[in-house]
Amino acid sequence: MKKKSIITIVLLICCLLLGCTGLLVFHLRGSVKILATNNYMVNEHVVLYRQDSSEWANDYLGTSTYTMKSSGCLVTCIAVAISNDGRNITPGELNQLFSKENMYDTEGNLQWERLKNLENFSVQVYNGVSAEDISSCLEEGHFPIVRVRMKGWGSFHYVLIVGSENGDYICVDPLEDELTTLSDYNNRIYAIRCVWEE
Repeated sequence: MKKKSIITIVLLICCLLLGCTGLLVFHLRGSVKILATNNYMVNEHVVLYRQDSSEWANDYLGTSTYTMKSSGCLVTCIAVAISNDGRNITPGELNQLFSKENMYDTEGNLQWERLKNLENFSVQVYNGVSAEDISSCLEEGHFPIVRVRMKGWGSFHYVLIVGSENGDYICVDPLEDELTTLSDYNNRIYAIRCVWEE
């Protein structure tokens, strides 16, 4: 009887380990672990907008039921990128422009092809994820927007890379008051976009 109990416990532990491994693989699928290979100086005047600022937190993304507070990280990253690129525009103002120009679908997702056609906006949508693509964007004076998971394991989230040092990318997170690093998200990136204003 004791032997059966031990076998049962061992089998349960094995099943639990297999389940956790499967969940981890499923959770990390499509991501690439990236480390900075070059140093890029961070502008000391980098703008730190928050998606949940009271000025625009409750604004809807187009006609969707999603708000800036709940789902405005991407729009906020674009506003930060453009503001650091020359023109100051708040996330609230950018969301109003995008809503007016029908840049969102009914779920509040930004439509990249439409954005490419918006006057004065340039967009680079990368097919994969690589340090070379990030470096290319930074070397051109632009800021890569990368999809990560919150705290490395949570929901999908967008942050903006504004520089790098000592093998780590420096990021603006629309839900933080200070600069963060890509290592705060386990150095895992799921997609790269670059948006700038001509």
